Amino acid sequence: MNLIPEEKLVWSPVVANTRMNRERNASGVNSYEQEFGFRPQDFLQERIQQRGFASWLDLCSGQGKALAQVASLFCTMEIQNKARLIGVDLLANDLNVSQEITCLHYEVLPILEFQTQERFDLITCVHGLHYLGDKLQVISNAISFLMPDGLFIGNLDLNNFAVNGRKGDSVIKREFKKNKIEFDQRTHIVKKNGKAIIKFDLRYLGADDTYGPNYTGQESVTSYYQVPQI
Repeated sequence: MNLIPEEKLVWSPVVANTRMNRERNASGVNSYEQEFGFRPQDFLQERIQQRGFASWLDLCSGQGKALAQVASLFCTMEIQNKARLIGVDLLANDLNVSQEITCLHYEVLPILEFQTQERFDLITCVHGLHYLGDKLQVISNAISFLMPDGLFIGNLDLNNFAVNGRKGDSVIKREFKKNKIEFDQRTHIVKKNGKAIIKFDLRYLGADDTYGPNYTGQESVTSYYQVPQI
């Protein structure tokens, strides 16, 4: 099998998916609330009440509607000066955001190229990991961007992993358990509380964008890893 390197994977039509998360809201119908069981705005408001400031990084943010919805609410509540919201996506969005909103920022670049010195209370990746190559590196990076009591949460299908050329779900589960990363097989939710430096004991080889639909019903990318020889 000819695996696709990261720099070429971003040009795959499967990766440039315009269906999964382009129109998702923060709460209500078709929302982050439905995916994760909580409203991002409530989570952030609680942090603002506790510390006076809150930050949210949304990876694979799509059109950025969820972020814009929360930013608009905070603007109306006159607390946007107490929040920092950042969206990162491979594709640019065309949202018309009010010029009164100053707490919201979008970056257009491949997710693995995003680096920051900022630390976040909440980091989300709604149905984005399905289309990325080195999924473990993205998860590791995200966890390193957390505040000490921050939360990373995202959707993940373990069927989109191969280790040593075979189905890799059991190996990935062990890696998650070793690094105290929670994974719910029923909901396909991966999450980690608190900043940590994660070093998975696997070497990334490349990706296959011909896997086909995963549990979402959409085309997806399988990530290939290898257990390094000792």
